[in-house]
Amino acid sequence: MNAPLHPLIVHFPIALLSLAAIFQILALWRPRLFNLPASGLLVLGFISGIFAYLTGDGGEHYAKNVFGATESIIHKHEDIAFYALLVFGVLLALKVLIWLPWIKGHFAKAIRWIMPLLPIISLAGLVLIYYTGHFGGQIVYHAGTDAIGQTLK
Repeated sequence: MNAPLHPLIVHFPIALLSLAAIFQILALWRPRLFNLPASGLLVLGFISGIFAYLTGDGGEHYAKNVFGATESIIHKHEDIAFYALLVFGVLLALKVLIWLPWIKGHFAKAIRWIMPLLPIISLAGLVLIYYTGHFGGQIVYHAGTDAIGQTLK
C-alpha cells in the first residue's frame, strides 16, 4: 500500500498558518514590521492548507487500514480542519479588502472596526490548527482507542 500524500503536505500549512497568526497578533504592536509578513504567510498557508485538506480523503483509507483509525476520529479531524480553513479564509478576505484602495477610501471607519478583529480571528485560527493537529495525532498514534486510551471494539 502506498503512503498517502496528506502527511507529507500537512506540515506546511501548520507552520505557515501558525506563524501568520502569531505575526498578525504581533502586528498590533508593530504593524509596519509584522503586517506584511503575516499577509504573505497567510496566503502561502491558506493555499497549502487547501492542498492538505484535499489530500486528506486519500489518507482516510490508509489511516483506517494501517492505523486502525475510526470513522469518528477521522471526521472530527476533517471537520476541524475545514473550520480552520474557513477562519483563515475569512482572515485573508478581510486583509485583501482592507488592502484595496477603493475600500480604504470609502470605508475608512469600517476598517477601523475591522483591524482589531484580525488578531482575534488569528487566535481562533491558531486554536483550530491546534485541535486539527491534535485529532490528526490521535489518528496516527492512538487510533482504535478512546480519549483515555481504552481500546474500542
